[in-house]
Amino acid sequence: EKHARNSMCQTESMKTERIPFILRPWISLYRSTPKLYIPGTDVDIHFSLRCAVVFSILRIAIRHALTWFGWPASAPDTYYTSACIASFCHSSLILPGLAALLLSQKYVPSGKLEPSPQWYQDAVHSLMGFCGGYMIYDTVMGYVVETWQPGIGPVLSGDDWTYVGHHVLTSLYMISSRWKKAGHMSAIMLMFNGEFSAPLMNLHSILELALAQECCKGIAWLPTLFVYNELLFSFVYIVCRVVISPLVIAHVSYDLLFTKRGRRDVPLWLSISWMPMCWGVQFGSIPWIMTCLETLSAALNGTAGHGEL
Repeated sequence: EKHARNSMCQTESMKTERIPFILRPWISLYRSTPKLYIPGTDVDIHFSLRCAVVFSILRIAIRHALTWFGWPASAPDTYYTSACIASFCHSSLILPGLAALLLSQKYVPSGKLEPSPQWYQDAVHSLMGFCGGYMIYDTVMGYVVETWQPGIGPVLSGDDWTYVGHHVLTSLYMISSRWKKAGHMSAIMLMFNGEFSAPLMNLHSILELALAQECCKGIAWLPTLFVYNELLFSFVYIVCRVVISPLVIAHVSYDLLFTKRGRRDVPLWLSISWMPMCWGVQFGSIPWIMTCLETLSAALNGTAGHGEL
């Protein structure tokens, strides 16, 4: 009863503060979670750990559901598809919240967090904590648990190490911006642009693997959906990574490194350490950019639909 009263009070308070509707659940979840701070900081890790547990349960449940629908148990395709569906859920949930954050305050990549209203600060911590939880879950489930070989330990390929490195660097970027209470908007903008094509990318992988399953052979509309999604994903990815991303990263770099405000609000050493994280993802996307360009070129030549990606 006490918890219900507190929830009602929070809801009424949010209405009074005119908090964007899409951010209210995030704020409520973060505020209701007991705090566990990273030693030496006031950055909460408990919310991320809870999200990691939820994602782990979701991934296992999806894998069992796929098996129930006829996908082969313990097959790599089944494991990978369950990971893609969980990733689809992550990006689809976080994107509207990130958009609301970017639209609700003036965009300054190096801006400080504390002058913003408390509800905005809590929303930032919630969404970054949610993303951090996904990174923890995916690292543990995808690159430890599911690659574990008895007597050896986790066995990772070169691509696996690349993804683990991405997760670690992304988490450090978010944690350090929360720790210094500045630069959070640069992280949010980079996350938004990076995640924008993720739902379509994950849907592409899901559909591609589904087409290879015997249990999905009779679904007549599946190949058509795959073709249209492939083209849409390729177009969106090119726009995000070739047109928008370089401009966003260049502006973030300029604001952090070459403006008095940026050097004042974010320690220069921290801004410099963020640069490989910003530009590394951009250069790392070049193979995907080339593949998407080939897919769109094939479509223009009338040869789309052959799984170029």
